[in-house]
Amino acid sequence: MSHAREVTAAAPRAAAPVLLGVVLLGTAVSVTLGALGATVGQPRSLPTFGFTSMQTFKAWLASLVLLLVLLQLFTALWIYGRVPWLGPASKGVHRIHRTSGVVAIALTLPIAWYCIYAFGFDTSTPRTTVHSVLGCAFYGAFVAKLCALRVPRLPHAVVPVLGGLLFATFVGAWWLSALWWFQTVGWTR
Repeated sequence: MSHAREVTAAAPRAAAPVLLGVVLLGTAVSVTLGALGATVGQPRSLPTFGFTSMQTFKAWLASLVLLLVLLQLFTALWIYGRVPWLGPASKGVHRIHRTSGVVAIALTLPIAWYCIYAFGFDTSTPRTTVHSVLGCAFYGAFVAKLCALRVPRLPHAVVPVLGGLLFATFVGAWWLSALWWFQTVGWTR
């Protein structure tokens, strides 16, 4: 076996414990948020910032985040060469990806606060149970992706896979909350 093959074969084994650590940290964040929501979550009134209800505020804010998440998906595809008609992604595209990600996460924090503090980890219906799980998994995937970005030894596919998980968990949580709210209650109530 050549030296190059030995290094290549050894690389996945060396990355496995680090990848396991990244996954375990993300899982710990998800479980902690779920436990926190189950413990401190109780019906309470929080500011609505001019909206008619807390749910309407959360639905509109989450929908704004959804637009940023879609921008994240597009710029990530561009960065990874999956939008070939646009050519290679410039530094500006990378900057847009990072900035829109920071803004998106910042805008999810009030949503998470309301979910954990005022609604809790809700298992009263299948929809709310899955929404609660996806909301917690979203932050776990976020932490795992941030960690994976800082670890040079991980396989190249780890960051896009975690980014895809981040995208899927947010869209799923949005689908089961904001979209459901708009379809059930309306756009302004």
